[in-house]
Amino acid sequence: MKMFGYVRGLYDLERMAELYGWQINSKDHCNKGSDFVYLFHEERDFLVAVNTINGRFLVTHRLTKNLVATDQSVKLKSEKWYEDLLEILYKEIPCRFLNKKEFSRQLNPLETLKASHAKEDFM
Repeated sequence: MKMFGYVRGLYDLERMAELYGWQINSKDHCNKGSDFVYLFHEERDFLVAVNTINGRFLVTHRLTKNLVATDQSVKLKSEKWYEDLLEILYKEIPCRFLNKKEFSRQLNPLETLKASHAKEDFM
């Protein structure tokens, strides 16, 4: 099972959306300073509102405006379109960092340096 971490930046998000066949509307984000961009796919009747700051998203049916999914929809992780959406929005955590300790070291390299210097001082 894939683990996702960081939210992609706008440029990377646009590139990934295009790669997966989704269209992105970032006019409000660029012109009005909105935190949201919108994704839609011509073959699906979904509209996805994505918060570019925290990565939260919600999926609504384009015609009925009914809520279809959110970033917390665990039951949909086996659906291809939902998996594609996660791939578009988030960067995958490499397998070598699935260990929480190793992943936190990668996030904070200064702590790693301090820990290695502490070991040297101790020896």
